[in-house]
Amino acid sequence: SLDRLKLLQKRLSRKQKGSANRTKARILVARLQERIANSRKDNLHKITYALTHESQVRTICMEDLNVKGMQRNHHLAQAVGDASFGMFLTMLEYKCRWYGVNLIKIDRFAPSSTTCSQCGYIYK
Repeated sequence: SLDRLKLLQKRLSRKQKGSANRTKARILVARLQERIANSRKDNLHKITYALTHESQVRTICMEDLNVKGMQRNHHLAQAVGDASFGMFLTMLEYKCRWYGVNLIKIDRFAPSSTTCSQCGYIYK
């Protein structure tokens, strides 16, 4: 539906300002944007519910991402915006509180991929 949004926005930009057809096009764009937002929110609710309630996990570790910095990179910006990391994190936080799951935020500079999970040794 992002392709459809692009098409509708292009059509809207070509309409004459103040015309009835421009108003109709604006309404179509707004409806599609609302549908996309609702779909994104629904998917995030389903994912966070599955992580906190349906799985048997009692602790979730999550990296503290620099979302603003990732959105400045023009290669990542659209993907980061579509993923809605900020909304995902807030949903995950309150659902962890609801269902009694521990949420641990790990610093983004922590050497998690080079640390042994058994003894804690950091490989270099």
